[in-house]
Amino acid sequence: MFQRVEGPYAKNLRLIGIEAKSRLVDSAQFQDRLKRYDFDMTVQRYSLGLTPGIEMRGYWGSDFAKEPGSRNLCGIENPAIDALIEKVIAAETRETQIVAARALDRVLRAGQYWVPQWYKASHALAFWDIYDRPKVAPLYDRGVEQTWWVDAAKAAKSGIKG
Repeated sequence: MFQRVEGPYAKNLRLIGIEAKSRLVDSAQFQDRLKRYDFDMTVQRYSLGLTPGIEMRGYWGSDFAKEPGSRNLCGIENPAIDALIEKVIAAETRETQIVAARALDRVLRAGQYWVPQWYKASHALAFWDIYDRPKVAPLYDRGVEQTWWVDAAKAAKSGIKG
């Protein structure tokens, strides 16, 4: 867990009567404990694409709740969530998919399975100035590998042979 986030969170839990203790473990033990669901709380980043698909089963589906090493770290076993996941996957139009995804989002939030920690609306990148990129960036992605290219003139100027 991130100590700079976990420390204040544990302090706030104590203020409402919940005794929270942190334990620092090495990365191998951390991975093993995640795989076996041997924790009370952990940090997980959920990163999904613009079009939700079968990966949602692994994050929130009942079949993965007790599967060692799955991404269903909350252990969610809920037939309503399973049904909504299938509706999102089987949607025949983008509009019906959006409606089903929003319903799934509401049910997941109502279950209070996680505590959001932070949000950052921008990305910091450091890169060599030999690349060019489209004038319009992808909406929800940095698009570095997919949309950037080596600019031959910039590369030549820097002494790099592209």
